[in-house]
Amino acid sequence: MVRRTSHPLAALTGALLLSGCAHAWFTPTGTTAYAPRPDDCAIEVFTTGAPDRAYEELGILEGESGWLGGTKMSDLLPEMKIEACRAGGDALVVHMSQRYTSGEDDDEMLYSSATVIRWIERQPVR
Repeated sequence: MVRRTSHPLAALTGALLLSGCAHAWFTPTGTTAYAPRPDDCAIEVFTTGAPDRAYEELGILEGESGWLGGTKMSDLLPEMKIEACRAGGDALVVHMSQRYTSGEDDDEMLYSSATVIRWIERQPVR
């Protein structure tokens, strides 16, 4: 019988690799919690201002990417969209995106924040 044991260094290396990926977190600010939508739901993204349709604000979504995860919005946006779907949202209104450096090696990172919104009058699914 072969017995396998995990090595602490392997666990640390795995944690460091995962920490380089994009991640996002949602903080509810609205009074109503909605059922999560599938992770691949359609999320509209507004970067130059609020939409002209009536909507309800569900909360603030923050995201961060860098190191192995890339520092372009296109690297971070998929994870932010997944979290918006999980919050029951229909769209993101992006407030800001900012690059910064972190750590001893001055690794470049990207931070972004957005409001998750849900349309007041939802369009029928076709």
